[in-house]
Amino acid sequence: MIATLFGLALVTLTAFLMFLLPGRSLVNDLRSRGISVVAEVTAASKNKYGDAGNVKVRFDGPDGTVETELHDWGGKRPEGLRAGAAVPVTYDPQEPTRVLTTRWVEDPPTATLPMLVTAVLTPLLLSGAVLLVVRRRRLLKAGEQAGPTA
Repeated sequence: MIATLFGLALVTLTAFLMFLLPGRSLVNDLRSRGISVVAEVTAASKNKYGDAGNVKVRFDGPDGTVETELHDWGGKRPEGLRAGAAVPVTYDPQEPTRVLTTRWVEDPPTATLPMLVTAVLTPLLLSGAVLLVVRRRRLLKAGEQAGPTA
């Protein structure tokens, strides 16, 4: 049980970092060398929970027209985009498929629901594992003090 809780805490911490670090890295790259253009939304689906799903955009890149999906930030995609709409985006000229809405490059969401869930679960699981370790040590000490049973 203790090892399981430690393992789950490690998994949720890893998930939190996987939501946080790639998004921050992308935003930093786009802020330093990104190019802003207006893109046309070619498709904007919803996921099974009714949130924004994959958002496909088309824009003029350095080597012609680029058709790609908007990257997510922390497991979330921008809401309110409809097929045919124009949206300002910022893309990486070295890799034009790395693209975010300009609004998210300038002011990314502080936290997303997946980030919050993993941020809450990690300390809960870790503290549960620590409490079980402490309890087990107390029980073992109490058993030693009682002496061997015949």
